[in-house]
Amino acid sequence: MTATVFCSRAEPLRPRDDGDPEEEKAPLLGPDQLLAAIAGHLTQGSSLIEWARELGDLHAALIPVRLNRTRLPAEFDEARVHIDIAEIVSEIDSWAFVHVPRAPGARRHTHSLGEVISHIAKIYANAWWTVLHVDDNDVRHEAWFHLGEVCEGYAQLIHDVQASGIRFPLGWRGIRHAPPT
Repeated sequence: MTATVFCSRAEPLRPRDDGDPEEEKAPLLGPDQLLAAIAGHLTQGSSLIEWARELGDLHAALIPVRLNRTRLPAEFDEARVHIDIAEIVSEIDSWAFVHVPRAPGARRHTHSLGEVISHIAKIYANAWWTVLHVDDNDVRHEAWFHLGEVCEGYAQLIHDVQASGIRFPLGWRGIRHAPPT
């Protein structure tokens, strides 16, 4: 089954102009670009593309954990997946610190850019799993509709960042998952 989610269009965010020409090659992804990156359909360009894809894969790997722990392969390391997600979120937040403008008077968003992208990747993985594995059309529609809402919220968020109305917090890795001993 092939399905497409179309989001409100927003122009990719341009990086801060600190005079470094390399930095100007790394805008924030627009909502359609972000979904394409998470899905693996967009492979060239910013580091955000690679990180978004990795987050999509990692969140997809966690779906069986939530469904039925007894059917997991013996070598599956849930803690390692959570650690990998936290590391990628941290990488995105470090990237955002350099590339995304932070208007001094803008209100602060509740989540860092890495947390936002991770959330979208999780919703994308869950929606696709639902579309592919659930027979109930209403449930599939609800999953796809929720993904559309999240995508529209992201489009509005990057628009607000462009307009200097919102800035991302620096992020915090939080309480870290420890691998089992």
